[in-house]
Amino acid sequence: MIGALVLASVLHQAPKAFVENPPAPAEEGIHFQAALEVGGQALPSGAGANQMDGFGVVLPRLGVKGGDEFEFELGAPLRLRVLDQEPRQLEQDYGGRLRRQDWDERSDFGQILRNLRIGRDDGHVQLRAGAFSTYSLGAGWLVNRYHNRISPDYHPAGGNLVAYLGPTRVELFASDVLAMRLFAAEVRLDLGRVLSDQDTAFDRFLLSVDAAHDFGKGGGTTPALSAASIGFQAGVVKNEKMQLWLQAAAGARADTLIESIPDYGAALGVVVRGQANEAVDLTGRLEARRQGGRFRFGFFGAGYEFSRFSGVGLSEQPLAEEVLPGTFSGYGEFAVSVIPFGGPEDLELTASASGEYYVSTGRVDADAVLQAHLPGGKTMAELRVILTDLTLHPRYSAAVEVRHRFLPAVYGLVTAGREHFPQAEGNLLHGFTAGVGVGVDFQR
Repeated sequence: MIGALVLASVLHQAPKAFVENPPAPAEEGIHFQAALEVGGQALPSGAGANQMDGFGVVLPRLGVKGGDEFEFELGAPLRLRVLDQEPRQLEQDYGGRLRRQDWDERSDFGQILRNLRIGRDDGHVQLRAGAFSTYSLGAGWLVNRYHNRISPDYHPAGGNLVAYLGPTRVELFASDVLAMRLFAAEVRLDLGRVLSDQDTAFDRFLLSVDAAHDFGKGGGTTPALSAASIGFQAGVVKNEKMQLWLQAAAGARADTLIESIPDYGAALGVVVRGQANEAVDLTGRLEARRQGGRFRFGFFGAGYEFSRFSGVGLSEQPLAEEVLPGTFSGYGEFAVSVIPFGGPEDLELTASASGEYYVSTGRVDADAVLQAHLPGGKTMAELRVILTDLTLHPRYSAAVEVRHRFLPAVYGLVTAGREHFPQAEGNLLHGFTAGVGVGVDFQR
């Protein structure tokens, strides 16, 4: 199941941090939602990726929404092994059926919390917890498009706190609130509010300091990794139809500065956001980067939960120890949001893609994510593709899910994907997964 691929934050890594959030109409009352999904899923055998095991899957979900201030959803898939290619694997499962890899460490119990939200998006304090599929810290110079539940055997609950204190914005992030894993923070200062009392200077000149540290103890043990950056963003054009931002940053490894290896980098870029019409919102970002050694921008990216075991490929050095030749690179990112104004008969779409090209090595990394509600409002499709080092040691992950509502309270779903399974010795095994199911839901 890839229901955790929630794309409401797909534009988070674009200039969301640059835009004042307009007040949204308040929602009143308490709303309940419950659902039950049942189906079957094929996953690679625990002994390797060449054989497939079959599972029956039961996913109960319960959600509560209290206006614009509070929302949570609970539920976790229970995978019961019904077809076993490796009999010893069946003996190790809980009760002889419940897949052990889904519940064999404390962090796995975090999957019960699918989503938690406290506070409005335009409020002074907001708290989020659960799954994060395209999370970026600030402008994304360290944590960019990060996915904390991409590993099929590791199901943490992350947490994100944002607070506005006068001209200062503080953001804290934890990829796993139940283990010593990735922790990151950003302090951003609005220089316009500090140096001027004119409204035209507010939210136009932003200075930010980011820091991130991964202890590497959760979802497998990997080398620790620390990095820090400082960035500046200037809003050159800001009006109702268009925004143009210039930005620059410098970053470095904070845990292993080696004299013979330049573990630092610098970046210079531009971000443009505009509306093609009332229904279409477009964002583009281009950056030139100089980086190398054991540092690169976007360290904690979409595929980081695999790269921390093997930076590229399946059995190479972990990202924390990978040495990149000093090089220039070009980074680009594009996002589009299509909002239906004519009701469910129109297409609703959110999509984004990013890519980076390293000049001296020819390495190419890319990431794309899509969610579409097709015209008619009955069919929804989600897609996530992550490509790492396509030229020399390629690795790619993909997940797709299609849901179609047959009746007001009954829907079917089909899932498929390419998975990677971190091993105790530090390498990755790859395989494919596929599933089919049916669900019923109601809300009041």
